[in-house]
Amino acid sequence: MFNFLNRFKVESAHAKKEPRVRKGLWVLSTSIVVALVALGIVALRPGLATGGGAILGLDLMSHEEEPKNNLFVAEMQVPEPILGPDGKYFQIVNGKKYTFTLDPELQAEAQSVLKKNKVPYGAIVAVEPSTGKVLAFAEYSHKEPSIRGLAQRATYPAASLIKVVTAAAALETGKVCETSPFSYEGSPYVLTKRKIDPQNRRRERNVVTLGEALGQSNNVVFGKLGVYCVGPEKMRQTTADFGFNRDIPFEFPVQPSSSVVPEETFDLAQTTAGFIGTKISPVHAALIAAAVSNNGVMMRPWMVESVTDENGSVIYSGSPESLLTAITPKIADELTSIMRNTVTQGTSSKIFKRHAKKLFENVAVSGKTGSLTGDDPPGKYEWFIGFAPEKNPQIAVAGLTINQGNPRQIHGAYAAMTVFKKHFGM
Repeated sequence: MFNFLNRFKVESAHAKKEPRVRKGLWVLSTSIVVALVALGIVALRPGLATGGGAILGLDLMSHEEEPKNNLFVAEMQVPEPILGPDGKYFQIVNGKKYTFTLDPELQAEAQSVLKKNKVPYGAIVAVEPSTGKVLAFAEYSHKEPSIRGLAQRATYPAASLIKVVTAAAALETGKVCETSPFSYEGSPYVLTKRKIDPQNRRRERNVVTLGEALGQSNNVVFGKLGVYCVGPEKMRQTTADFGFNRDIPFEFPVQPSSSVVPEETFDLAQTTAGFIGTKISPVHAALIAAAVSNNGVMMRPWMVESVTDENGSVIYSGSPESLLTAITPKIADELTSIMRNTVTQGTSSKIFKRHAKKLFENVAVSGKTGSLTGDDPPGKYEWFIGFAPEKNPQIAVAGLTINQGNPRQIHGAYAAMTVFKKHFGM
């Protein structure tokens, strides 16, 4: 059988590992095995792994005498999951029953919105912020119907999603707050060297607050913020705190998200604004939104709820585990308020107002969009990460669509919005 892990390490070698002082405790995976499963998350695309079957690399703690590494074997092949009478997805493998955490309605909605709109490539991941339990894990490609593992890959530019990290780093310095004013010249989306030059202030006739800048995804303000408030070292630390450049322990192999923060001024500005430097997986993107909503604590994602043996005895039960502390509760609260601007008056407001009016009016959704052209696979990457409600959040969602020239193609915000609507019955 093809050794996925060896191939995976080669493909992700571009993600530079930088040892950093970390906030919080990571759960270290002590054994990773590969299995073919088809949950819509079946093997990563050609170039990352062989096709056919899902990839299951589990580090499970058995509650019985059976060693955890006997629960999964590398040669294991299983059929597509079955929806049981109890409303749970399950698999039978070698006499053992594997039950999954996926919410059937959310999973169906997530899969449907991608397929119905014929997205060239797309993925949606939804998690419960307080536990890390995976509620939806969907992917689809109209361009390459057999492709798998889109939610696990970190070949996608994070684009303006990184502004959440930049904002967190800036808030941690204590130099700025949500209402801090920032001036800039011209278009908020066109970032040039002149626009971040301190000598350019006489041309800066536009003023926005930090909250408005995040909501509108203002590249100029976030470029200046990264250079003059955050700096390269602080940005490196904060990206590490949010889980970049390190493994995410999960039952399915997830390619590590990468972040390279340069020293040169304009390159740093482009990085903190989202043009260069970071790549991320939909799994990790959902966890970042979830961490902000969970007082800054990122939970380990998990999808296997339980495993029972041939006699019906439970030999494994999934449970919540904290993964790391990205930010303090105070910063998380400030960031939550700032991210509300994206939905109320920012880059995703039209989508929510037009297609989810009841949700928009009755549920406080906080989020962030991102948009950037990339090449693996080629296309325009359209992101949305968010959570709701603002207080006591129930769900965090990452939606990604990769479009290839169709102006009517849906964006990640629309895809994620449909999952929010289904969850809240709106």
